[in-house]
Amino acid sequence: MTSTVPISVPKKEFRVKFLDFIVLQFAVGWELIGQVIIMLFQTLRYIFTGQVDLEETVRQAYMIGVKSFIVVAITALFTGFAMSLQIARELVLFGADTAIGGVVSLALVREIGPIVSGVIVAGRVGSSIAAELTTMMITEQIDALKVMRIDPVQFLVVPRFVAAFCMMPVLSIYAMAVGLIAGIWIAQVAANVPPITFLDSVKQTILDRDFVVHFTKSWINATIVVMFSCAVGLHTRGGAEDVGIATTRTIVWTMTMIFVFNYVVTSLTYAPR
Repeated sequence: MTSTVPISVPKKEFRVKFLDFIVLQFAVGWELIGQVIIMLFQTLRYIFTGQVDLEETVRQAYMIGVKSFIVVAITALFTGFAMSLQIARELVLFGADTAIGGVVSLALVREIGPIVSGVIVAGRVGSSIAAELTTMMITEQIDALKVMRIDPVQFLVVPRFVAAFCMMPVLSIYAMAVGLIAGIWIAQVAANVPPITFLDSVKQTILDRDFVVHFTKSWINATIVVMFSCAVGLHTRGGAEDVGIATTRTIVWTMTMIFVFNYVVTSLTYAPR
């Protein structure tokens, strides 16, 4: 009989120094924000000089917008169900059932529509862009573009930015419309409010400035998703593990910035009705 000698596997030490971790995160954050700002100016320069690949832009619009329709619809539908049910029950208790449509529509136009579409695109598209560009960096495809005198920002970032800038408002309006349909149905079932009364309250509540806020948030969300995902993807090097790290970092930063700028825009545009 032959005796087998067990093979000892070396263990990696895992130590986290809290202060060093905080300093590292701040350094990474400031560096990423700087990369995003520089890339945004480069992208806008190419757009204003007309150096946009229209065919690639249309393809990216399909990937970003059309392929997100179903998941945005499902998310907006059940968000509208939950929000409308809660609002309807509370307003009925105060005898303000005729105001259900106005409250629901105001929340959908100013907050829910842009946020739902922004979060869905950040999770579905932003992570995909970061993983794709990171893989291209690791496999030296980006270096090959530079050797051929092709700017990666013009070739990869500009079409995605233009596509997202065009499709994000469409997705936001789509999410708002689906949520409004859910609100009409819940108001009829839970509060016995006819659709005519619901829509009349919507007309009396929603103003033109609310749609300005809606589109402003949509365009900001599009900029955040594309710029952060591309910045992370184009500045990540390493191996397969770094693809997952880049994807996670993209989702965390894009969703955080979406909520931060949502509050900033809301606070700047708030005015008594």
